[in-house]
Parts: sequence; structure tokens; C-alpha cells
Amino acid sequence: MAYRPVQVFASLATKDRDKKAQNRDENEENNRRVVKKNEVEVSATGELSLPPDRARVTVVVSSRKEAVLEAKTSVQRRLDYILQVLHTHHVKEGDTQVSKVIQRADGLYHMEGEVRVLFVDFLKCQGVCNFLVEKMDESVVVATPEFFHSPQRLEELRRQACLLAVRNARQKAVEVARLLRSSVGQPISIKEESCQEWEGPPAQGQSHDQDKPMTYQERVVMATVTVQAKVFACFELKPKEKGRAPSSSGR
Repeated sequence: MAYRPVQVFASLATKDRDKKAQNRDENEENNRRVVKKNEVEVSATGELSLPPDRARVTVVVSSRKEAVLEAKTSVQRRLDYILQVLHTHHVKEGDTQVSKVIQRADGLYHMEGEVRVLFVDFLKCQGVCNFLVEKMDESVVVATPEFFHSPQRLEELRRQACLLAVRNARQKAVEVARLLRSSVGQPISIKEESCQEWEGPPAQGQSHDQDKPMTYQERVVMATVTVQAKVFACFELKPKEKGRAPSSSGR
């Protein structure tokens, strides 16, 4: 009798085996959480707003003359006066930047000087701008102040918003524990879920009328930054210790 060879094909169910292992790990994790279910999980937000702490003002001086020396002299004379005004108002030299550009067009020399000033005192900023507008002619343009934040203040605002969210989360956990006649123990995990920030009025629904120019204070409000952080926290939930009954010694 002749025997015909038989071929057997076998494959390992790798995917099924991995899926079973994953399900087993999830079940073990769930069992562990059931055992230590004396926890309270809460989410909370922290929101803080910060007005700008910096203001930048640009002053432009221009002159058109047939002779280049006259154009340069005219601009330089007014630049020197502006710098003297800044020095009188105790503006640091490191907070000012001066640039000069000269061009030729239509047979005339066009000289333009620009002074950029950084202010940390908004009242001083107002005083300097008003003084220059009063004393200088129309060839000097004092731009509207540009308000912004220093990087350090922004980073500190983000940290404080996150810390406020954590404090709010713990306070919420304490209130839940009090309702359950328990107390809050050590934090098990804290995770920052999101952090959003935007410029403008902190309160929703406030907006500026686009048909009207913004006032000084409105510009400060529109440059205000609001940061909102959201955290998810898990705290240990402990039963309250019962008060010990006073010991009585019988004689």
C-alpha cells in the first residue's frame, strides 16, 4: 500500500494571544482598583487674568530736504530733544532704541529717525507721550502705546493658574469626603488635562465697538491675558477616626 504524504499547516494566533494578555492585564488592574477603591477622583479648573506689564511706544521723526546735510541735521536735532525728554523722565538708556534711515526720491533726501521706548510704568508712558505731542510739530509722530507681557510674567501666570486648579480640586475632594463622612489623605495622581489662554476682557460677552477708537484703558483691557487650567486629581479617601471613649478607672 502506498502512503501519500500529508502536509499540516499551523499558525500561532498571536493577535488573539496578545488580546487575551491585554484583557488579563486590564482585569488585574481593575481588581487592584477595586481593592483600593478608597479614592476620590475630581476635576477642577483654575482661571487667572493678568493685565499687561509692558508698554512700547514708537516715535518717528522725518524730514525732506534738497541737501542731505540739512535733512540729517533737522532729524538729529529733534532726536536729541526726544532723548533729552526721556532722560528727564528717568527712562533708562537700555530701554530705548534709535534707528536712522535716509532715502532719495524725486530729487529730495528723505531722512527718517525712529525711537522705540519700553515702559514698565504706564503713568510715565502717558506723561512722556502727552509731553511729546504738545511740544513737537507735525513732523514728529508719536504712535499709540503697544501693551504686552514679559515672558516671565506670562510663565508665572500659567503656573499660578495650574496651582489654583489643584487647590480647587483638593477643596472639591474635601467637600465630597465630608459628605461621605470621610477625610482626604495623600494625593495619588494629579494630571493637567488642558491649559488655555486668550487676550481680551476676562469676562465673556465684553467686546469693543469696532466703529470707535479704543481709549487708553480699553487698550490695556484688550491686552489682558487670561489663563484657564484644568486638572484631574485622585486623592486617598480615609475613614474618619472615631474619637476614643474616655477611660474610666474603677476603684
